[in-house]
Amino acid sequence: MKIAIDGTAASGKGTLSNLLSNELKLPRLDTGLLYRKLAFIYIKSVKLISTQNTIDNSVLKTILNDFDLNNLDPETLKQDLYGNFASRIGKLDFVRNKLKIIQIEFVESMTKKRGGCILDGRDIGTKILPNADFKFYVDAPLVIRAKRRFKQLYSNDKSIKFENIVVDLEKRDFNDKSRENSPLTLSKDSILLNTEFLKPSQVLKKALYYIKKNK
Repeated sequence: MKIAIDGTAASGKGTLSNLLSNELKLPRLDTGLLYRKLAFIYIKSVKLISTQNTIDNSVLKTILNDFDLNNLDPETLKQDLYGNFASRIGKLDFVRNKLKIIQIEFVESMTKKRGGCILDGRDIGTKILPNADFKFYVDAPLVIRAKRRFKQLYSNDKSIKFENIVVDLEKRDFNDKSRENSPLTLSKDSILLNTEFLKPSQVLKKALYYIKKNK
């Protein structure tokens, strides 16, 4: 069984992916961490400063030559610095094409070894797993998502401002939905899950209901 989960930032798609993985005993891949890892390595390599707008493609290509799925540490990579930069480099065709190959290889490997997998990201149902057995699109209003992200980050950084998170999520939404290569879209065969008023367990229940109903 192959499951594709797409959605906006901080909508709960990663949480749903993790819960489904535990429930269905299927391996999962948070594909956003691939872009964040690339952003992390790049920023460390060039000692990027926050006001720097240019991207050195040659550095990115060098990093991608030896890029793999190892060391996808969520605790480190979930910082907004890496998320925002990941959204920027995610517009680049050569980045998306290389990471698409890595994701498809993961799918093929896990399908052979474990009978399937779960991927969550921005273009899973449209580009990576267009023939997935089940597709979900997770979303919630911007303010709701910003409140969730603020709660998540404030415990580690008391200086963080809610208004900045709103702006960051707006930028990320724009980048994800407007890029020419693999934009974030709700495909016709995806099930929309609005998480605004739902707890993670309720979102899981809805997804499982659909899966069991159509299995």
